[in-house]
Amino acid sequence: MSKFRIQMARRQGELKAKEKGYDAFPVDPFAIAESEDIIVEPKDPGQIGVSGGIIFHEDSVGIFYATNIKSLGFRRFTVAHELGHYFLEGHPEEILKTAPIHISRAGFSQGTSSIELEADHFASGLLMPSKLVEKVIGGNRVGLDGIVALSQLAECSLTASAIRAAECCDYPMAVVVSSGNKVAYAFLSDSFKKLDKLTFLKKGTPLPKTHTLSFNADPQNIRLARSFCGQSSLAEWFSCERRLALDEEVIGLGSYGFTLTVLSSEELVDDPDDEAHDEEQSLQQSWTPRFAYGR
Repeated sequence: MSKFRIQMARRQGELKAKEKGYDAFPVDPFAIAESEDIIVEPKDPGQIGVSGGIIFHEDSVGIFYATNIKSLGFRRFTVAHELGHYFLEGHPEEILKTAPIHISRAGFSQGTSSIELEADHFASGLLMPSKLVEKVIGGNRVGLDGIVALSQLAECSLTASAIRAAECCDYPMAVVVSSGNKVAYAFLSDSFKKLDKLTFLKKGTPLPKTHTLSFNADPQNIRLARSFCGQSSLAEWFSCERRLALDEEVIGLGSYGFTLTVLSSEELVDDPDDEAHDEEQSLQQSWTPRFAYGR
């Protein structure tokens, strides 16, 4: 999966939002589907593990989404994702090679599928066009407060909003989602990756000894969506030589069982431009979990 294809999918989502007349948050994927005569229906809440799907039947198209997960952000992202399969060039043809129905499954298993990655990025661009995101976050440092503000305005999950903020902001920031003592996935802004030769936090990597690891040791922190702000360092998180101080903002994602960590520092603005690395891997890892999940 090339970075170009992912960027183009995200750009197509942004253009579709503009075409449909959205110049402010929130973008409504249900209304966009209706404007295309696509039927959108909720799925039986008893069916767990399937987040949604799209059905191509002769001249008709239908989308369904899970209702067992109560998050509005989850449902909106699911519908936007399925719209990606409808609007993106080649997706209907690829789906129809095997069956008239395509199912998207909840969890962390679809990240290597090119059409799933493209549909995720389409959904991100559709629901959070860069120009609208930049109006919220500006060119300033983005921390948890800014991500919460974006999440509320865009009606997207905290995780989706954090990743999109990192993509759009000039200021270096890192987003880490974890469960227990393991990294679920991580996304680093381009400017953050230039800070040093960083060890990429792959899925399943043990969490370093940081506030996040201590936070995850108490399941109540996650279940009750508690938050915490402390300090750590670049070296602690990414096994590099540079011991740059980082603000480590942590919040539990409730019943989803994950923790969201945002890493940033005032000192990062003046850091040198070292060559970024692992960019392709970062894109794929960060979108593997269908970032609608979580708050």
